[in-house]
Amino acid sequence: MPLGDLKKIDSSLSCPSCQEPLRPLVLGCDGCGIRVEGPFQLNEFATLSADDLHFLRIFVLSEGRVRDMQSSLGLSYPTIRARLTLLKNKLVGDDLPPKSTDREIQKSKKAGGADEILDQLAKGKIDFDEAMRTIRKLPKK
Repeated sequence: MPLGDLKKIDSSLSCPSCQEPLRPLVLGCDGCGIRVEGPFQLNEFATLSADDLHFLRIFVLSEGRVRDMQSSLGLSYPTIRARLTLLKNKLVGDDLPPKSTDREIQKSKKAGGADEILDQLAKGKIDFDEAMRTIRKLPKK
């Protein structure tokens, strides 16, 4: 089967046995069929989550204009700025801001729901994935 017929694989897949990240070991050429085997290093973009890659695509397609990103993503300016900062930190390997504790999340649920969670995201107190998990746990109105 030609390599082009294979499904795209999400680079953030984990090993089903030990949960460590999977990495490519074989590269192949569709033209001549040659295979190169060995440990290959992933670049920083290959290790991003699907949400981060989508956000990065929107950033590039809007040529970095946050106003255009706001309309494309339906997010506020502070939320987009916070996500850009988190994405930059992931790409350069800086330490991310500490995740909020369960107590802070419970407090935000009582205080104002999604708006409060988005405010914490904008301030960098929680990352995007944590904000999304917390918002999904909120009771539906």
